[in-house]
Parts: sequence; C-alpha cells; structure tokens
Amino acid sequence: MPANFALEIKCLESERQALLSFKQSLVDRYDTLSSWRTQAKAKANANDDCCNWRGVGCSNKTGGDHHIIRLDLHNKGLMGEVGSSLTQLSHLTYLDLSYNEFNQISLQDIASLINLNYLNLSNNKFSSVVIPSHLGNLSKLLVLDLGSNGWLCDNLSWLSRLSSLKHLDLSSTDLHNAHDWVDIINKLTLLQSLSLSNSTLPQPILSPYDTNANFSKFLVKLNLSLNYDFNSSIIDSWLINFSNSLTHLDLAYNNLQGFNMDGFGNMTSLILLNLHSTKVDFHSSTLFDNLCNLNSLEVLYLGSNNFSGSLPNFSLLFQSLKELDLSNNKLSGTIPQSLGQLSNLEYLNLQSNLLEGEVSEVHFSKLKNLKVLDLSGNLLRLNFNSAWVPPFQLQSITLRNCTLGPQFPRWLQTQDFCILDISETGISDKIPRWFWNNLSPNLLFLDVSFNNIKGEVPNLSLKFKKKPVIILGVNEFEGRIPPFLFGAQNLDLSRNGFSDISSLCEVTYSSPLYLLDICGNQISGQLPNCWNRMLNLSSLSLAYNYFSGEIPHSLGNLTTLKSLNLRENYFSGEFPSWFNFTDLIIFDAAHNNLSGNLPSWIGSRLPNLVRLILKSNHFHGNLPSSLCNLRRIEVLDISLNYNISGTIPTCIYNFDVLTKTFNPSTVPDYMRDLVMMWKGKENLIHGRNLQLQRSIDLSTNRLRGEIPNKITQLVGLISLNLSRNELTGQIPYNIDQLQSLDFLDLSRNNLSGPIPSGISQIPRLSVLDLSYNNLSGNIPTGTQLQSFPVSSYEGNPYLCGDPLKKCEVSNNNNIDVENNNENDKADQDKLIMPDLLIPISSGFIIGFWGIFGSLLFKRWRHTYFKLLSNIIEKVLCSN
Repeated sequence: MPANFALEIKCLESERQALLSFKQSLVDRYDTLSSWRTQAKAKANANDDCCNWRGVGCSNKTGGDHHIIRLDLHNKGLMGEVGSSLTQLSHLTYLDLSYNEFNQISLQDIASLINLNYLNLSNNKFSSVVIPSHLGNLSKLLVLDLGSNGWLCDNLSWLSRLSSLKHLDLSSTDLHNAHDWVDIINKLTLLQSLSLSNSTLPQPILSPYDTNANFSKFLVKLNLSLNYDFNSSIIDSWLINFSNSLTHLDLAYNNLQGFNMDGFGNMTSLILLNLHSTKVDFHSSTLFDNLCNLNSLEVLYLGSNNFSGSLPNFSLLFQSLKELDLSNNKLSGTIPQSLGQLSNLEYLNLQSNLLEGEVSEVHFSKLKNLKVLDLSGNLLRLNFNSAWVPPFQLQSITLRNCTLGPQFPRWLQTQDFCILDISETGISDKIPRWFWNNLSPNLLFLDVSFNNIKGEVPNLSLKFKKKPVIILGVNEFEGRIPPFLFGAQNLDLSRNGFSDISSLCEVTYSSPLYLLDICGNQISGQLPNCWNRMLNLSSLSLAYNYFSGEIPHSLGNLTTLKSLNLRENYFSGEFPSWFNFTDLIIFDAAHNNLSGNLPSWIGSRLPNLVRLILKSNHFHGNLPSSLCNLRRIEVLDISLNYNISGTIPTCIYNFDVLTKTFNPSTVPDYMRDLVMMWKGKENLIHGRNLQLQRSIDLSTNRLRGEIPNKITQLVGLISLNLSRNELTGQIPYNIDQLQSLDFLDLSRNNLSGPIPSGISQIPRLSVLDLSYNNLSGNIPTGTQLQSFPVSSYEGNPYLCGDPLKKCEVSNNNNIDVENNNENDKADQDKLIMPDLLIPISSGFIIGFWGIFGSLLFKRWRHTYFKLLSNIIEKVLCSN
C-alpha cells in the first residue's frame, strides 16, 4: 500500500465523512448507495475517489482536493432522515433529494448552504413541516422546488430575498394564511416558472394600486391548479401582462365562473392550456372564437365544464394540437369530419357529452399519431368498412355506450392496445379467436361487459405482466373458465353462463387476484378446494350459482379477505371451525342450506364486520351474545331461519356505528352494492346511499321475551324488522329516539299495551307495520300515523282510533271495541305464507340488476317453498 494513498483521494476527508454520516441516517432499501464506502473499505481500491460516488459531483479545479458541489439522489427509493451532516458540504451548489420517501429534515440546516443555486426537495413525505424564513438566506437560488410534500407556510416574505429565482414550485404547500402571496410573487422579476398548485391559495384583497406591473416579463409556465375556491378576478388581471410570454397555463380545478376568455386572444405563444374542471360556462362558438389564434397550441384540456353547442371546424383550428380533452361537457351535434385533419393528434377525449350521429373512417383519415381515443358516453355509432385498416396504433380505446355491434369490430385486429373498453356497445357475436390471440401480456384493462357476447373463452397460455382488470360480466359466455384469466388483478365474470371453475386448481403460481366475481353463472357441484393459490383475494363473490356441499377448508387461507358473498347457492353444513377472517367487512350467505347453531365466536373472529347477512338458512338455537362485539356492524340480517330462538341480546347497544345518526361507510366502493329486504321487497340497494345500509332484520324466527329497551340507543337505524317472532311485552316507550327510522315492522308477535305516542314524532317513518299483536288503546293522533293504511294496525283486537274503527267510551271510561279476537290467530296463520312471497316480486328482480328470472326462481326452491313452486314460477315469469 503506497504511503501517499491519502493524497490520491480527491475529495476532502471531512466532506467524505459528512456523506457517510448522511448515509447512516437514512434507509437505503435498494442499496443504491453501495459505492459510498468507508475509508477502510476504500483502501482496497486506490482509485476510489468519493467524487466518483453515485450522485456526487465535485469541483473541477486542477490539483489538490475537490470540494463536493453537487449531490443528486432523486428517485433512489431512500427513506428516513435527512441528517444535519449535509451542513458540512458548505460548497454545495446543487442539491436534489426529490422523489424519495424522506420524512424528517431540518430546513434551517439546509438554509445554511448559502452557495446553493439549485434546491429540489419535492415529492417526499415531509408533511406538516413549517417552512422557516431562514430559506431566504439562499440568495443565490435559481431553482427552488419544495412541491408535493404538504409543508405549512403562513408568510412568504422570505421569498422576496430570492431575487434571482427563475423556477419556484410550492405546490401542495398550505398557504391559506399567506395573504401577501400576490405582492411577494410580483417581486420575483426574473421568474420563468411558477407552480402554486393545490396550495389552498387565499383570495387576495386587491387595491387599485395592486398591479402586476413589476411582475416578471419572462414568465413561461404558470400553474395555479387545484385551488378549488380560487376565483377568476386575479386571473383576469394577470393574463393581460402574460399574454406575450406564456407557453404553459394550468388553471384546472378552480372556480372560474365569469372568467373572461377574451384574454386568450393574444396568447399566441401558448403550447398548453388546461381549464379542466373550472366551472367555465360558454357556448362553443364563443369558446373557440377566443382560441382561434392559438396556432402553437399542442395541449388543450377543457373537460368537466359547462361548454355547450357543437364542435368547431377543426381544419381551421389547432393544426399543431397533440392532446385534446373536451370530456364531460354538454357538447352536442355530430363530430365534424375535419377532426381527421389533425395529423399531430395523439390524445382525443370526447367522452360524456351529447354527441350523436355516425363516425366513419373519414374522421380518422390522417390521425396516424393517435394513441388514446375516448368517445364513451355519447350516442355515436361507429360504422367502418369491414376491411378498413386504421392509420393509427391505439394504446387506449374507450368506446363505452357507443354502438359498435352487432358484429364484433374487425378493425381491433390491427391495434396493440393495453386498455380496451367496449362495454354496452350492442355486440351480439362471438369474440373471434384472433382477438384472444392478440391480447398483450402488457394488458392493463379490458371491459366487454353488458353486451350479448356468446361462446367460450379459449384456454390461452398467456401470462400477464401488469396484473390487469378484466371485466366480462353480463354477457352470454359459457363453458369453462380458463386458468389464464386468474392472472388478472380484478376479474369480473358475473351474470354469464359459465359452468365450470375447476381450472382454479390448475393455477400453478400465486395469483395476483384481488377481486373475483363469478356471481350469476351456472356453476354447480362442490366449490374447488384449492384457494391457497389465491392468497391476495380481498373480495370474492360466488353468489347466484348452484354450489353445494360444505364450504371448502382451503377458503380459510384467504386471510386478507374483506368481502365474501355466498348468497343463493346450496351450501350446507355448519359454520366451519376454521372460519377466522379478522379483516372481513362483508359476509353474505343468505338463501343457502347452512345449519347448526350460530357460533359463539362470531363476534371475536369477525370483529370488523359491517354487514352480516345469514337470512333464509336453517340455523337454530339462541342468538349468541357475542354478536354484540360487532361494533362496526351496519347491516345485521338473520331473518327467515325459523328456528332461531331465545331472546334478543340486551347488549345490542354495543353496535357503536348504529348509535350515531350518520357514519360514512367503511365499505369500499367496489363492494357497495347490497341486496336486502326493503319495504317488503328484496332489492339491490346501491351502497353510496349510506342511509339504506343501516338495518337490523331478525324477522321470521322464534325469538321470545321483550324487545330490549337498549335498542332505542341505536339512533342511526334506518330499518328495524322484528316481525313474525314470539316477542312479548310492550313496545319500548322511548322508541321515538330512533329519529332516523324509515321502516319499522313489529308485526305478528305477541306485543301488548299501547302504541307509544312518540312514534308519531319520528319524522322519516314511511313504512310501519304493527299488525297482529295484542296492542290496545288509542292509536296516537297525528297526521303521520293516521296516514298509514289499516293493514298497519289490523289484527290488534283492542286497538282503536283512526284509521281503524273509532273508539267507543263506556260509562266507566273503558274502551269498548268489537270483539274480533276469536278468529285472529287463524287469520294470522293464513297471512304468513302469502307474505313470504313478497321477496319474489318484480321488485326483487329489478333490484338485483335484472338477473334472469330463470336464475332466480330456481334459488327459491327450498324446503319451505316446494308446495308453492308453480305459483312462484308464474309470478317471476310474469315480471
């Protein structure tokens, strides 16, 4: 080892140690700083100069030691703390730590690096850190990017000391108290690029003397997007002075009602204009007249506004245009054929307008550069010659709701797409083999749902690289589900005619499946016992099939499961002992043949349940008190089991979510559809209507005892059904505490005593059934209770008052009513079976998306309905 080895190391030892100390304070997950080695290790390589370390740059003076002047570690996956050791690199002029996951930093330390002319700390996790005024010490800064961190800043006066700034990005910084921002920004006279996006900018109070006369004349890029409540007054005044210099203007997601479009007439240098979601309201003729001089425009985003009228003649406008977004407006009429003249166009989004008419090859004649096409949500008919070969190669094709059929579009054979949505397009055809063979391993999204596509999906050897979303639902696919589909992340095969899922056991790899929906098919027999290949599943729907036998043991391997839907099958047996899904939010096993006692562990092993639906099975025994541990429950339905007995647990008030009048549902959007009894019919309730998700249904069982008074603490309940049991005692006197109730059914029990007067004070109550009990006395007066039909009260022989027979008062002030108790019990028995037909009415069919009648009526052929099967078939077929 040469004695003068230390002299061969070019960077200063103190700066070398500073870097090593900095490395120790962070987490280098991908070992990207492996070249940063200690002195001992460096001696193994005499040429190991720390100036050659990854991301490090030194001054290039000749001879002697070189100071570190540049540190560029952007996008290296680094985590942890930006330590104070960087302060020892006093000669740094360039520091870029952007796009990492640092969570701690001292900006006062950074402010000591007074030689910096470039500082980029953007896109880290430095949230809730206050930006100190010390940053004003960095007077040599040309570029300052602190964006996308969530900083706090109440005062921007320190910025005025950075007079050399050319680029400033404070996006996603909370500036809601920085009312001086206009005045401060006006002083940065050399500024070329400014981004204050998503910064909760306060509306400045402008005096007649507040102008931007001194503001930079060099401004090229301005981004004030995502400030939402920011209005147009300051924008209008600024645009006048920017008209000659601006090339990029982004005002998306602001409130620009009343915006003066005239200012755009002189912005002849504009390359990008983004007015997406700005509430701008113009007729298209006015809009495009104001933009007609923007010959340099390459990107135009005008989506999600209130533009109306027709599309312009594109041959006279925007010949340089590469990206055009006019989506989610009110544009009407046809698409002009001149659109096909925009030869530079790469991105076209016209979705969700009122466009109609025919689209032909002429509309795309010169669009050789087109990569993204979205015409969905219009009334367009795409009519191409069967031999047409498009001039473009599309990567994303979205044509939902357009008319493509009835034949499958042949022109797709020439496209190498990774996104394809041709749902609801009127296709009544088999998908050609070439389509399946051409599917790319890089597929991201495929949706052909809501058509009448027939035939089988071939068994391909395709392996996906990108974990795509595949939606084939609501078609007429049949046969075996091929195993390659299980390589998707989300797979929706619902409402088809698939008959075989045994291919599940042919999957030889760990499937990325997160969501699997095969409800409404023709699959019968036992469920395959190889779910250990699907360990990523979060949502599984097997509903409306013909599965039978016990629930297979391997299903217990799905420990991340959040939703399990077994509704309307023939599953039998008791609750499996391995049933332990601590993350489960939804469990729906309604209309099966499950039996045995409800397990005592149901509240401990399923603590996060929001919906528990076990209706129409063969469970018996008492309701376990452990149900009260389901503190997050919103829907509890154990109705129609007939033999569940015992009392209603008094601890029912432990249902914490139901003790509040409003709670945002914890159910993810993709799980939010719910089939439930509602107002006498079994319907599909869409989960975004949160009020219809809070219900308890224990009806048609053998529950005894009194209704617990504690149930009145569940003030968030919308629906309560305890009918057709053997409950006794009185209706809780303070039931009027359930102010959110819309549906209350206590009928066909043995309840006695008066109707609490407070029921008339429940404002939302629209369905009430207290019939066939032993209630007595006057029906409380009030327009609401008197508006319910007689059927709501009948079968209570000692009950009187409007709308029943008037009460007659005898000399001893006792109520005297007609004695019709003799035949009451017989009448009640006669009514039970007809009422059981309610869930099979047309409302049930409509409620579950219109699933084929032949699929649903077969599900009702359970033991208790055998004698009525012919009647049920007639009811369903007639609907």
